[in-house]
Formats: sequence, C-alpha cells, structure tokens
Amino acid sequence: SEITSHTEKHYRENEKKLFAENAKERVYANIPKVDLNEAIMDYKEVYRRWKIETESRLEMNLETETDQYLKIRNNSNKTVSYLVKEFELRKNAEQLKRASVAKTGELNMSKIFSYKYNEDIFKKVTVMPGGKSHGLVMFLDWSGSMSGHLENTMKQLITLVMFCKKVNIPFDVYAFTSESPESYSKRDIKTGDIMMKPFHLLNIFSSRMSAVEFTYAANVMVDISTSRYSYCRLFAMGGTPLNEAIIAAMKVVPEFQKKYKLQVVNTVFLTDG
Repeated sequence: SEITSHTEKHYRENEKKLFAENAKERVYANIPKVDLNEAIMDYKEVYRRWKIETESRLEMNLETETDQYLKIRNNSNKTVSYLVKEFELRKNAEQLKRASVAKTGELNMSKIFSYKYNEDIFKKVTVMPGGKSHGLVMFLDWSGSMSGHLENTMKQLITLVMFCKKVNIPFDVYAFTSESPESYSKRDIKTGDIMMKPFHLLNIFSSRMSAVEFTYAANVMVDISTSRYSYCRLFAMGGTPLNEAIIAAMKVVPEFQKKYKLQVVNTVFLTDG
C-alpha cells in the first residue's frame, strides 16, 4: 500500500482554516507627515490660556497645592516607591549582566612572586558600563467617552509622572483632543495618504516644568478630572483622534529621544479605546 504522512495530511487540512472567506480587501496608504509646531501646544501656552479663560471668571487660585492633589500624591507615594525600587533593580541587573573584568596595567604585588610561570600578575578591575538612559512619553485620551473614567485615569497618570520625577528621567504628557479651538488639520493631503481628522496635542505635563509650574498644572488637571467639566474651551471633550495621535507620536517620540539623547523611550497611551 502507498505510504502516507498523517501529520502532513492533517496539517494541510487545518491549513485551510487559516484562510478567511469573508475577509475584507487590504487597503494600503501612506502615513502623512505632521507639523508638530502646529499640532502641539506647549504647556506654558496651555496654562496661560487656562488662567485667562478660567481664573478671571471664577476667581480661582491654584498656585498652591489643593487638598485633592495632596490626597492623590500622598496615596500614590507607596506605589511610586515600589515602581522606583523595581526600576532600579532591573537597571542594576542589566548593568551587572554587561559587566566585564579588565586588566589595569598595574602589577599585583601579591602575585609578583609567580612571574616566572604565571602571566596573570596584573591587577584587575570590574568595568561597569553606564546604565541605559530612559524616557517616557504619555498620551491621554481627552474625549467625551473618557469623562466617566477621567478621575481614576488622572490618578494613574500623576502616579506615572511622579515616578519619572523620582527617578529623574525626562517625560512629556500630551492630551489628544478633537475639540480644541485651534485643532491641527492636515491641508496638503496627497492621493494615497491616510485621511486625518482635526486634532490637537495639549502638553499638560513635562519634565521641563519647574516645581511651581508642575504643582499648578497638577492642581488644574485634578480639578478638571474630579469635576468632569472645564470652563476653558481648550479642554472641551469631543471625539477620539487616536489614529491621529499615533501618527503624531511617530514623530514626537523620535524627536524626544534625540533631544534628550536617550537609549530607551517607552510610550504609554491612556485611553478607553
């Protein structure tokens, strides 16, 4: 009788299941370039607008730490300390893994007696290569569907920012929105380009902030997230320009890495999808 391979036969039968009969046709498109100067509003301008539109009308003063921000910061201390501990452990483990032993060129006097039959009479030193430089870029979904999740998400975001400040690594946080009065709209769309909806990246936190600026920014964001309402048009909630934020991130992250001369940059999207 003819010899057959049962394994091959079953493989070929199951291989047919990999093909979807109702699959949609693939569409290939080009990713357009984003002008970051127009797409991003720096934190200084963001909070200048907030002061003009909000504080003068509501007579608010958020220069000092509010009870809400203090509560979030104090509750996050334990988590931040744990994150810092894990980060340092992993970083040190990576350093030890790449450590090497090298000769110094100086004689080891305790071994000099064996010079006739031993070539290894020099002092040695363990070379520890410098740890990798890290950075973090975060994108916060500022759409209407996030209103019910914004308070807890803001707590999570502040925890991540406090971690960055604790381990002294550069960071930037952007809220991506479709409702900004000055939303960026790609004008020079070419045939084959992905269509981009109007969007804006609001730089709400940054490692470039001074201590006073960060406290003020944290108070503003906590105030908005807990009240779920902003008197500033800049923070109006609308659609979810997630695709546009990802396309912008493809330029934001490399420029961030180049600016701070970083080896490892992680990107975090805080969104309800």
